[in-house]
Amino acid sequence: MTITGSNFTSGATVSFGTVAGTGVVFVSSTKLQATSPAGTGTVDVTVTTLGGTSATSAADKFSYSTGPTVSGVSPSSGPPAGGTVVTITGTHFTSAATVSFGGTAGTGVKFVSSSDLQATSPAGNGTVDVTVTTAGGTSATSASDKFSYL
Repeated sequence: MTITGSNFTSGATVSFGTVAGTGVVFVSSTKLQATSPAGTGTVDVTVTTLGGTSATSAADKFSYSTGPTVSGVSPSSGPPAGGTVVTITGTHFTSAATVSFGGTAGTGVKFVSSSDLQATSPAGNGTVDVTVTTAGGTSATSASDKFSYL
């Protein structure tokens, strides 16, 4: 991420809450770049130089996005030609979510709620993982996200 402010120096450190950021790059006296560590919620981003640590304010907030999870697909099978409308249940879905069946994009993705999506299966074969991708990331694969082409 890019951090803007003033009086930045080479060798500055960046913290996200109480955890240090990594890969801090001094761009200019008004701009730093850093990689956020793992975390949750909303935290203050602070910069520390030899001159001290920045004060916290409403402008220094960083919010971690929570990635989606898939807890079920129904129906869990369909024909190899595709075309099956599948309901995907889970958490942290958004209206901009995409759905993949074993790496192939599902079509007609419909946002129902933050815990329900519908998508049409593409052509395929075998048993595949159904994953959901949002701005927060892509769902991890598990035993509960399987779709079989029969």
